[in-house]
Amino acid sequence: MNQCTAFLTAALLATSTCFAATVATESETPPAAVQPPATAAPASAAITKEQAIDMALKAHPGTVTKAYEDTKKGKKTWEVKIKGDDGKKWEVYYEIKTGELVAEESE
Repeated sequence: MNQCTAFLTAALLATSTCFAATVATESETPPAAVQPPATAAPASAAITKEQAIDMALKAHPGTVTKAYEDTKKGKKTWEVKIKGDDGKKWEVYYEIKTGELVAEESE
């Protein structure tokens, strides 16, 4: 191999190595347009019966008379029954999977 061929081979090898490193680096970091927005809401977590009771008492202060799993509007819920300080009886339903309020009823 003469000097000219050796130089061209070395230059080609260096260029292809640099190109491969650039492609690998770019493929590891997705472009900003592909990344989810920073303002996306985090997924809600399942709640315990105690958490449902705490939320229900904050909404309707009083005494809890019962708390148990139930189904409301097709969703698995915690039903919390409260004898309210306002003299009303409350039934409050929180979806177990997300903690979202499904319904609240008073008598």
